[in-house]
Amino acid sequence: MSPNQFQAKASFAGHQRVSDARLSLGTHELTIHAPKGSDNNTTTIQVPYSCIYGYETSTDKATGENYKNKVIVHYVAFSGPDLRNPSAAKRTTAQLLFERTEDADRFIQTARDLGALPTPRRILLLVNPNGGVGKAKRISDTVVKPMLQHSGLTVKEQYTEYGRHAVDIASKVNLDEVDSLVVVSGDGVLHEVINGLLSRPDWDRARKTSIGIVPAGSGNAIAASLGIVSQFVATLTVIRGETSKLDIFSLSQLNRPKIYSMLSFSWGMMADADIESDSYRWLGPLRFDVAGFIRMIRLRRYPGKVYVLPPKHQQNPSTTEQQLTPPQSPSHKREPESQFQHLLDSNIKEPPKPWSLIPNMPFYSMLLLLNCPNVGETIFFTDTIRFNDGIMRLWYSAETRFWKILMPFIFDQQNGKMVERDLMKDLECGGILIIPGVEGKPDDPSTHKVIEPDWVTSSAAKAQNIYQNPGLFDVDGEVMPTARTLIEIHPSLMNILVPEWLYHKDDDNTTARAHEVAVIQAIKAQQKL
Repeated sequence: MSPNQFQAKASFAGHQRVSDARLSLGTHELTIHAPKGSDNNTTTIQVPYSCIYGYETSTDKATGENYKNKVIVHYVAFSGPDLRNPSAAKRTTAQLLFERTEDADRFIQTARDLGALPTPRRILLLVNPNGGVGKAKRISDTVVKPMLQHSGLTVKEQYTEYGRHAVDIASKVNLDEVDSLVVVSGDGVLHEVINGLLSRPDWDRARKTSIGIVPAGSGNAIAASLGIVSQFVATLTVIRGETSKLDIFSLSQLNRPKIYSMLSFSWGMMADADIESDSYRWLGPLRFDVAGFIRMIRLRRYPGKVYVLPPKHQQNPSTTEQQLTPPQSPSHKREPESQFQHLLDSNIKEPPKPWSLIPNMPFYSMLLLLNCPNVGETIFFTDTIRFNDGIMRLWYSAETRFWKILMPFIFDQQNGKMVERDLMKDLECGGILIIPGVEGKPDDPSTHKVIEPDWVTSSAAKAQNIYQNPGLFDVDGEVMPTARTLIEIHPSLMNILVPEWLYHKDDDNTTARAHEVAVIQAIKAQQKL
């Protein structure tokens, strides 16, 4: 028998039968061969390493006696090949009774050496008790903590108690005591964690702390983009500890703190619908559909100019760094580097080449910058987006016809083809400068200021029914003041926890593909039982 093979009696959750079995620890999976009936047929069950979230040695509940020769493997199993389907995942166990304690110990050590068992890490778990209309605490108590109990991870749990509490926590957490910051909530608390980490004096160290999410909000766009809408799969992802690089957007305004985004920025109809949907949180994910339909009926036209910088791979090599940026001061070391901060000066009417104005846009009905494929749990925007390719993707439209806007939201919300209709135009960008026609806080009329009267109050503008107030600037579901705004991308700035089988269709990620194959093969083997 090879060092990776073992003999044990095996049983599985939901099955009473105990069988003598041959165990094999392979490259990506634990394989269990057990006799089936009296005709010498064999049942094969595969447990992919990427689905194992922990183990325990068995304890007699009556006597408290520990059976060190009995190992219970905890893992997530799928009922079908769609690993993103939240209803396909469930927790289950394989109970393995070895003849000797030494065999059990050797099995555990071999499994650990092969990466079958989670690597011990230190997790700070932030639970928003108000997330998802109060369901976050229930998810933490019934799913997350029970799975973490068997993981071997060191976990500290903390509830958020007020708005932006996660910013305060992340900005002060002792980085020597934590490896990952994980939120049980919606996208908003993860947004706060990112801003807390990047606002620290030691941000360059803090950014390397991995971040993760267990979806418990009403939007859950990040979880949907990562394929972890299932709380079981999301918690498994946290435990396994696989990470991927994550691009971050920075949003700068004059004399205001910088804001960081991992998900989206929007202005116009989609921003209005997102923020106004807060009034319908009790509807869950449906709140975005309701608010969006209302805003389509009452569509607004926002005046402004938007300039874009081509991504680096599209820029003319003859354009020198001296032309693009002024000399940098040492202060850039206090935060992620900004190359174009000088463009926030209102005396600069338009940025120099290679920046260019989006053409023929007297006003916008919607403008959307995305870093992830989903804009909500139920809205799959496009599969052309990758969250770690160093490119910003901008969609914009001046369309005001109700039926034209309604069509993609009816037919294409979940198929990734919203951008394939002619409603929106798109650009790849390395930077964006937005100059709105009206500035100020949308809910405070005393702050409203018309920047360009020709765009807003002229007879031509009034003939087009241009909106006279500032539009909402929406960053990851949070409102920021409407003002001259510079958006820059910071490629691969942070690390986010992802399933081990996650890869983009254009990636040459052989390891992730191998994990996916192992999971699919396990599903097929299970379906044959």
